[in-house]
Amino acid sequence: MILKALYDLAQREELVPDSDFEIKPVAWVIRVGDSGRFLSIEPLKEAEKLPEGSKKKPKMLGTPKLVPKRLPSRSGKHPQAEFFVDNPLYVLGKSIPAEKYKPLVCKTRQGMFADRIKPCAEESGDNAVKDCTLFLQKHARGELEVAIPSEMKGNDLIAFSYQTEESFVHKRPAVIEYWRKINADSLRAQEGSVCLITGEFCTPAKKHKKLKNVPQKKISDIALAPCNQPAFESYGWKEAANAVIGEESSDFAMTALNRLLHPNPPDPQDPNQTLSKQNIHLSSDTVVCYWTRNKSALSDSFGLAIEVDEEKVEAKPAQVAEMYKSLWKGIPYKLDKPDEFYSLVLSGGQGRATVRDWIESNTQHVVDSLAQYFEDLRIERCCPPPKKGKHPESFSLPLLLESLADPKDRRKEGIPSAIGAQFYRASIDKKLLFPQPAFSRAILRYRAELGKEGDEKKGWFVKNWNDARAAIIKAYLNRKHRKESKQKEVLEKMNPNCADKGYLLGQLMGVLEKLQTEALGSVNASIVDRYFSGASASPKSVFGSLLRNARHHARKAKDESKNKGQIFNLERLIDQICSQFDVSLKKTEDPKAVYENGFPSYLSQEQQGMFVLGYHQMRKWLWMTREDRDIWNAEHSDASRAYLWGKKENNLETSTEEKGENQ
Repeated sequence: MILKALYDLAQREELVPDSDFEIKPVAWVIRVGDSGRFLSIEPLKEAEKLPEGSKKKPKMLGTPKLVPKRLPSRSGKHPQAEFFVDNPLYVLGKSIPAEKYKPLVCKTRQGMFADRIKPCAEESGDNAVKDCTLFLQKHARGELEVAIPSEMKGNDLIAFSYQTEESFVHKRPAVIEYWRKINADSLRAQEGSVCLITGEFCTPAKKHKKLKNVPQKKISDIALAPCNQPAFESYGWKEAANAVIGEESSDFAMTALNRLLHPNPPDPQDPNQTLSKQNIHLSSDTVVCYWTRNKSALSDSFGLAIEVDEEKVEAKPAQVAEMYKSLWKGIPYKLDKPDEFYSLVLSGGQGRATVRDWIESNTQHVVDSLAQYFEDLRIERCCPPPKKGKHPESFSLPLLLESLADPKDRRKEGIPSAIGAQFYRASIDKKLLFPQPAFSRAILRYRAELGKEGDEKKGWFVKNWNDARAAIIKAYLNRKHRKESKQKEVLEKMNPNCADKGYLLGQLMGVLEKLQTEALGSVNASIVDRYFSGASASPKSVFGSLLRNARHHARKAKDESKNKGQIFNLERLIDQICSQFDVSLKKTEDPKAVYENGFPSYLSQEQQGMFVLGYHQMRKWLWMTREDRDIWNAEHSDASRAYLWGKKENNLETSTEEKGENQ
């Protein structure tokens, strides 16, 4: 089904307008005169197209041109030469860098290239082809020199032009006729060979076109399904006979997949134009390709929704922009014409492409799922907006996955491919749970990096990642609760009526941190830095000592702070939360006094997730401005009195509050 969907995409977008030719970046053209004279070598490179705002220096790349269809792959001791357009090793017998190939290898490869052109010169009788053949022969014998430009690379493609003509030699009518004839002879159908894609008799493709732009280290071109070892053979069928696919069908399917993987795919109808980008990189080795059966706004810009790219969405038609803005707010959107939706998740590694997932769905279901996905992720942010601008409407998928990576690794290299693929699938299918490993990692990374939020250089990024981690935790728990119909869903903002033990203890940690800040100001190691991990896992062994210290902090804060009403509110909030656990708060000066501790001995992983959310949301609530608090009080009149801070009791215009609001 995957190959059939790719084959249909190639036909719909007319990616193979001419089965004997294809688009490739040509970097140089050698101009040849009569009698094989060398006239010049001219560059055809242009600056790489980079995304808007990119600070990366653009590379100089070849210009997309129509060239004779390439070999599916070149491997082995004596790889074949291409027809009329090839790299410096074959065209000029030049090794770049010089030490890569021995002189004998260079001479052999150049001879192979000349041998492919010579029959064309004899059969077609075209003067330009004859002169190109003479040029190659003279160059091989050393009768003429070609100065190799210093900027030429070993993989640059070189084409030929004749005298002052603008077009290439391989586009001359006689050459095209010759090339079509030899291709037609090789594509005659064989009885007994039925193509898996079309169901028709075919000439089996011995090798499939290699894939480019599959993310992986070092290797640029990889095979989708190589059968190059006896271990890969089934029931005596060798190589491509394991799964027969016709030459033409294979060309269509692989061209479509390469088009989906390309960051700026050239338009085969006009090589100077590009088609829409239809892929998203989940990590350093995993990419998602997406498309629909028929051309639609969703297939052309689906990635912008997942990446929450507001600037590029604004440039789209008004209806598309309206749809995505609606989805980011968690509001469903009704499509005029639902269509079939396809998505392929690929990972690269060790010269292979691994299919992580294949998704067949409906565009309306995908849109409905995206609305639910963004609604699940909605959470009040503790991280301040960037210096120039504001936070996006929601979290992008790449940011969510980066937040799960260990900082010891490069962010995109520390994300397991399986987690990225499962998370992506859950984002476009609201019936699925988010992967449990993502939930576990979000809790772990939140606890581990919470103390790094004060770092001058990386503090903002840590806060941003912690917001993303909290959003993942909330999304996972809400999906799970919704499926099991056991508990109420976690709200976007702090919920004063939530009775979950983990959530209440997280709130308590936030209040104790606030009380310490009021008493001591900024300290090297706060109670959150020292006790957050232990408190979220084994609260009984931690909160007793924290509450004893809280009494000292409250007394010190009352003596030194101008805002005693604030301290009173914090103490009352501590009492309110502790009353949910039958905790006796003995007001004594004896440091050895033991509280009657009704806190749970341990929290389950789901309760630990609720602990993180309780702390995260309470932290934001405590730094609320007076105007926002008045609005909050009006909206939560049913909350406990401890949460309803009045204006007289809470003057938030102290220096401490102003500092908190600016963080």
